[in-house]
Amino acid sequence: MKKIAVVLVASILATFTVQEIQAQAWEKETKVISINVGGANYFHVGRIYNGSIYRNYYSPITGELLVQGEFGVHDYVGVGFSAGFGGRDRYRGWGLYGGYGYYGSSEINVPVGVLANFHFYQLIADKTGSDIHADKLDIYAGVSVGSGVAIINPAFSNPAILALAYGGPHAGIRYYFTDKIAVNGEFGYGKTFANAGIVFKL
Repeated sequence: MKKIAVVLVASILATFTVQEIQAQAWEKETKVISINVGGANYFHVGRIYNGSIYRNYYSPITGELLVQGEFGVHDYVGVGFSAGFGGRDRYRGWGLYGGYGYYGSSEINVPVGVLANFHFYQLIADKTGSDIHADKLDIYAGVSVGSGVAIINPAFSNPAILALAYGGPHAGIRYYFTDKIAVNGEFGYGKTFANAGIVFKL
C-alpha cells in the first residue's frame, strides 16, 4: 500500500513538472488583457469648414491610453480587440491644412478595432526544442483595423466631429515576470505608433 502511494505521489509530481516545463508564454488557451500608453496614428474621415472653403484634416501622432484583449485560437495565433481614449493639444506644425507652418488643432479621439497576432517566438521554441525562455518571453507580429470618432477643435474654425479610420501592422514583445503578469511594448502604424504597458493573463 505504501509503495502504491509513493508511486501515485511521484506520478502526480512528475505530471506537474512536465506541465510546468512545457508551459509557454502563449498557448491556444491563452487569454490576456493589456493596458498601454503611448502614441497612435489615425486618419480622419471628413473635411473641416474654414471660413469659405472645406479643407481636408490630416492626422498627426496623438497620445493614447489603449486597452487590448487577445484570445488564443491556435497555438501561435490570437485574435482580439482594442479600445482607446486619447488626443493632443494644439501646437504649431502639421494641422488643419496638413502642411508645416500652420496652426494645428486640439483633438480628443475614441478608437475601437480588432486585431490578430502571430506569436512566432513560440513557434521557434517548439520547432527547435531550444531553451529560449519561451515560458517568459512572447514576441509577436500582427495587424489591426478599426474606426471611431474624433472631436476636433481647429485653431481658426469651428469644432467638428469626424470619423476615424486606421489599419496597419504592428510588432510587440511581452515579458512575464510572474505566471500571470507581464510588461510589454509595441510599435507599428495605426492603433500604435509606439506604446508600453502591462499585461494580465486571465
